[in-house]
Amino acid sequence: MILHDFTYEWDGKSATGKKPISWWPGCYRVRIIRLGREDDPVKYLIPIAVVFKPVKTTAVMNTSLENYIHYFAGEISRKYQLDPAKVLWINLGDPVRVALLKPERKLSDETFYSISWRPVRPNEMAAIEPDLTDF
Repeated sequence: MILHDFTYEWDGKSATGKKPISWWPGCYRVRIIRLGREDDPVKYLIPIAVVFKPVKTTAVMNTSLENYIHYFAGEISRKYQLDPAKVLWINLGDPVRVALLKPERKLSDETFYSISWRPVRPNEMAAIEPDLTDF
Protein backbone atom coordinates (compact mmCIF):
# COMPACT_ATOMS: atom_id res chain seq x y z
CA MET A 1 0.00 0.00 0.00
CA ILE A 2 1.38 3.39 -0.99
CA LEU A 3 1.58 5.73 1.99
CA HIS A 4 3.33 8.72 0.38
CA ASP A 5 4.45 9.63 -3.14
CA PHE A 6 6.51 12.78 -3.70
CA THR A 7 9.59 14.35 -5.21
CA TYR A 8 12.34 15.29 -2.76
CA GLU A 9 14.76 17.99 -3.87
CA TRP A 10 17.63 19.79 -2.18
CA ASP A 11 19.87 22.59 -3.37
CA GLY A 12 23.07 21.63 -1.54
CA LYS A 13 23.09 24.78 0.56
CA SER A 14 22.54 25.35 4.24
CA ALA A 15 20.78 28.54 5.26
CA THR A 16 19.60 27.18 8.62
CA GLY A 17 22.94 25.77 9.75
CA LYS A 18 21.67 22.21 9.31
CA LYS A 19 23.72 20.02 6.97
CA PRO A 20 21.94 19.27 3.66
CA ILE A 21 21.61 15.76 2.19
CA SER A 22 24.78 16.51 0.22
CA TRP A 23 26.64 19.67 -0.72
CA TRP A 24 25.61 19.09 -4.35
CA PRO A 25 22.02 19.55 -5.50
CA GLY A 26 19.83 16.51 -6.08
CA CYS A 27 16.30 15.48 -6.87
CA TYR A 28 14.68 12.09 -6.25
CA ARG A 29 11.24 10.63 -6.79
CA VAL A 30 10.26 8.87 -3.55
CA ARG A 31 7.49 6.45 -2.72
CA ILE A 32 6.88 5.12 0.79
CA ILE A 33 5.19 1.71 0.72
CA ARG A 34 3.73 -0.37 3.55
CA LEU A 35 4.59 -4.02 3.03
CA GLY A 36 1.55 -6.19 3.65
CA ARG A 37 -1.92 -5.11 4.70
CA GLU A 38 -3.30 -3.83 7.99
CA ASP A 39 -5.36 -7.00 8.52
CA ASP A 40 -2.55 -9.32 7.40
CA PRO A 41 -1.76 -11.93 10.09
CA VAL A 42 1.89 -11.87 8.97
CA LYS A 43 3.92 -9.20 10.74
CA TYR A 44 6.97 -7.91 8.89
CA LEU A 45 10.28 -7.30 10.65
CA ILE A 46 10.83 -4.46 8.20
CA PRO A 47 7.29 -3.20 7.51
CA ILE A 48 8.08 -0.18 5.31
CA ALA A 49 9.92 0.22 2.00
CA VAL A 50 11.13 3.59 0.77
CA VAL A 51 11.69 3.36 -2.96
CA PHE A 52 13.56 6.16 -4.69
CA LYS A 53 15.03 6.98 -8.08
CA PRO A 54 16.86 10.02 -9.39
CA VAL A 55 14.97 12.68 -11.29
CA LYS A 56 17.51 14.50 -13.40
CA THR A 57 16.04 17.96 -13.86
CA THR A 58 19.46 19.33 -14.83
CA ALA A 59 22.89 17.80 -15.39
CA VAL A 60 24.14 18.85 -11.95
CA MET A 61 21.14 17.39 -10.11
CA ASN A 62 22.16 13.77 -10.44
CA THR A 63 23.81 13.33 -7.04
CA SER A 64 23.96 9.66 -6.11
CA LEU A 65 22.64 8.74 -2.68
CA GLU A 66 25.08 5.83 -2.41
CA ASN A 67 27.29 7.79 -0.01
CA TYR A 68 24.57 10.03 1.45
CA ILE A 69 21.83 7.53 2.27
CA HIS A 70 22.13 8.14 6.02
CA TYR A 71 21.39 11.86 5.59
CA PHE A 72 18.56 11.13 3.15
CA ALA A 73 17.11 8.43 5.43
CA GLY A 74 17.33 10.77 8.41
CA GLU A 75 15.40 13.53 6.64
CA ILE A 76 12.70 11.23 5.28
CA SER A 77 12.41 9.42 8.62
CA ARG A 78 12.00 12.68 10.57
CA LYS A 79 9.40 14.03 8.18
CA TYR A 80 7.29 10.84 8.01
CA GLN A 81 7.94 9.43 11.52
CA LEU A 82 9.84 6.32 10.36
CA ASP A 83 12.50 4.29 12.14
CA PRO A 84 15.41 4.21 9.64
CA ALA A 85 16.50 0.79 10.89
CA LYS A 86 13.04 -0.69 10.20
CA VAL A 87 12.87 0.51 6.59
CA LEU A 88 14.01 -1.15 3.40
CA TRP A 89 15.70 1.65 1.42
CA ILE A 90 15.46 0.64 -2.26
CA ASN A 91 17.35 2.57 -4.93
CA LEU A 92 15.78 1.92 -8.34
CA GLY A 93 19.00 2.37 -10.24
CA ASP A 94 20.81 -0.02 -12.53
CA PRO A 95 21.12 -2.40 -10.76
CA VAL A 96 18.38 -2.10 -8.14
CA ARG A 97 20.08 -2.00 -4.72
CA VAL A 98 18.88 -2.08 -1.13
CA ALA A 99 20.41 -0.21 1.79
CA LEU A 100 20.00 -1.41 5.35
CA LEU A 101 20.85 0.96 8.17
CA LYS A 102 21.88 -0.49 11.50
CA PRO A 103 22.10 1.94 14.43
CA GLU A 104 25.42 2.01 16.22
CA ARG A 105 26.07 3.23 19.72
CA LYS A 106 25.24 6.83 20.31
CA LEU A 107 28.37 8.90 20.69
CA SER A 108 26.50 12.16 20.76
CA ASP A 109 22.97 13.45 20.32
CA GLU A 110 23.04 12.10 16.77
CA THR A 111 22.55 8.40 15.99
CA PHE A 112 25.14 6.95 13.64
CA TYR A 113 24.38 4.03 11.34
CA SER A 114 26.42 1.32 9.72
CA ILE A 115 25.19 1.00 6.17
CA SER A 116 25.24 -2.05 3.94
CA TRP A 117 24.22 -2.06 0.28
CA ARG A 118 23.21 -5.26 -1.49
CA PRO A 119 21.25 -6.31 -4.59
CA VAL A 120 17.48 -6.48 -4.18
CA ARG A 121 16.14 -9.96 -3.48
CA PRO A 122 13.46 -11.40 -5.79
CA ASN A 123 10.88 -11.61 -2.99
CA GLU A 124 11.49 -7.96 -2.03
CA MET A 125 11.01 -6.87 -5.63
CA ALA A 126 7.85 -8.98 -5.90
CA ALA A 127 6.46 -7.32 -2.75
CA ILE A 128 6.85 -3.77 -4.09
CA GLU A 129 6.23 -4.31 -7.84
CA PRO A 130 2.42 -3.85 -7.62
CA ASP A 131 3.01 -0.37 -6.16
CA LEU A 132 5.50 0.65 -8.86
CA THR A 133 3.30 0.46 -11.96
CA ASP A 134 3.24 4.24 -12.53
CA PHE A 135 6.53 5.07 -10.82
